[in-house]
Order: sequence, then structure tokens, then C-alpha cells
Amino acid sequence: MGEQDIGDLEAIRHGIERWLQARLPDRPGLRVPHLEFPQASGESSVTLLLDARWPDGAAERYVLRMVPPRSEVFDRHDLRMQFEMMQVMQREGVPAPPLVGYEPDASLLGSDFYVMGFCEGRIPPDKPPMMLAGWLKEEATPADRAAMWQSGVEVLARIHAIDLERHDFSRLPRAAAGESILAQEIRTFDRMWKPELRPVGDPAIGAGWSHLQATVPKDGAPALCWGDSRVGNLIFRDNRPVAVLDWEMANVSDPRTDLGWYIWIDRCNSEGLGAERLAGIPDPQEVYRRWSELTGRSIEGMAWFELFAVVRYAIVLERKFEVMRESHPDLVVPNFPARFIPALIDAVGR
Repeated sequence: MGEQDIGDLEAIRHGIERWLQARLPDRPGLRVPHLEFPQASGESSVTLLLDARWPDGAAERYVLRMVPPRSEVFDRHDLRMQFEMMQVMQREGVPAPPLVGYEPDASLLGSDFYVMGFCEGRIPPDKPPMMLAGWLKEEATPADRAAMWQSGVEVLARIHAIDLERHDFSRLPRAAAGESILAQEIRTFDRMWKPELRPVGDPAIGAGWSHLQATVPKDGAPALCWGDSRVGNLIFRDNRPVAVLDWEMANVSDPRTDLGWYIWIDRCNSEGLGAERLAGIPDPQEVYRRWSELTGRSIEGMAWFELFAVVRYAIVLERKFEVMRESHPDLVVPNFPARFIPALIDAVGR
């Protein structure tokens, strides 16, 4: 999404400057002379980079996240939940950015918001897709990529090991008592797969969605799930994660949903676009085995979770295409993850 139309940027600059001054009273004279959109990433919430300066020449960078005026993907944005999730990560020793605060008063900037300290490091880019161009393809070695993916799955396993009774996760979506632990996620994406999208979307999506609903796994135990579990939501330094980002899709569910997403978003954004996965990125089965070793959880039945990941991603893209067609009614964009669905249906079986 990157740069978005969020209204008067100068008013936002003044508003966040006043808010930071109140939040940091022990550092008087704070000014925010500049803010900007990040260029390489950002697909959901509004993200702004802020440069703060003080009269003594000190300077710091912060990250502001707000609710978009209109979301292409999500029906709701719970910024408080996202902020609380990062607080949990800090308490659990999982890599997280430094947090400044959450503000519920939407009158200040036009929505509620939170502010983080800027975390130095590199994020595998979304624009252009990391497998097609950018530093991960052009500068990183196969050994670098292998280390990044392996350390990423280690962080994923640490998230899945967090005790659900140790923290207040009441804001997180989850299945009701007596339901399949996957029921909430299935409901969420069934709503996202809106009736008006189904006739115009790739037919494979509907076939995959029907097959998923008919074959829901009955095994598994619930865990805290990151939701958008991919290396493009990690900040790396020396090939190790120093911050986990983007908790919009966090929930309590079967953690194999995270594991399938971790692999298949990369595969869709490489093989789905006609490019090979970059050298050094581990084989999916290697990642699955490592996660199982770290968590003590079974990876039986991963075929269903792989199909679930690809169909969910295809639904997300159809929602984006719907917005694009408003300004370009004749636009036809192939839903590239859908090409994988028939083979994945076969792998799941009946």
C-alpha cells in the first residue's frame, strides 16, 4: 500500500509532535520537522516514519501506525490489540520494537494510533517482491538467506510456545467453546470472500474454499498465532530477527496455520509469479521438521494448512483487485496463487 491518502499530513505532523512532547516531558524541546511513508513495505495499516529532533542536536526516528481511511483487506483494525501483542512479545523475550505508547483518542490524528521506536535493520521488501528484486536477491548470499529463514522459524516457534493463560488475550479472535479451533478463522475468511467477489474471482478459489470447509482437521491444540507470519514482517540484523511486526491477523488457533503461511506466501510471490525461490531458502519440509522439533507439535496434515494458506491469500488478493477495478473497470489481473489450488486440493484428498 505504501503511500496513502490520509488527509492533511501537516496536521498529522503537528498532532503527533504535540503528543510526543506530552509523552516525553523529560526531553523538552522535541520537534518533528519531517514525516514520510516507507517505500518498500506496508500493506494494511497506515505507517509513517517520524524524525524527531531536540535543541541539543539529538535526533531519533519513530514509527507511527494509524487506521487507514479505507481498508482494502480487513474489515476492522484493532490497533490496541496489535500494540498489546508487541507488549506481550517484550515480556516474553520475543524480538519486538521499542514501544512509546498507544493513543485511543481518534480526535488527535483522525484515528487511534500507536508509536514505536524505529528499529535498525533490514526488512525483506514487498515492493518489489523480495524474490524478484531488491537487497535480498541482489546482496544476500545463500547462507544469509538460510540463516534468516531458519532464525525466523525459531521465532515463530517461540510465539507458539507462549502460555495462553499467562497473558490477557481477550481481544484476540478465537473459536467459541465446543467449536473446532479453526472455526473462527474459517468464519473470518468466509466473510472476506464476499458474495459479490465469488462470481468474478478465479473459480479455483471457490473450489479450494469448499474443499477446505469439507475437510477441516479435528486434531491439533490451540496456540497464540501471529497471523501474518512471514519473513517480510521481520526486521533482520546480522541475519537474525530483531523485531516481529504486523499483528493485524493475530488470533488463537491451530499454529499450523502460521506455519503454512510462512512457507506459502513466499512460494506464491516467487513461483506464482514465474520466478524461482532464491538459493539458500530452506525446503518447506525442512522448515516444517524444524518447527516440529522446536515446538513438540505434530506436522501431520500440513497439506490442509498449505491449501488454507494459498486460498486465504487468493481471497486477500481478490479484495485488493475489487478496489483496483473501481478506478479501472476493465482491469483483469490473474490471481497468481490460484494456480496452486488444484494440486493442493489433490494433496489434501477427501
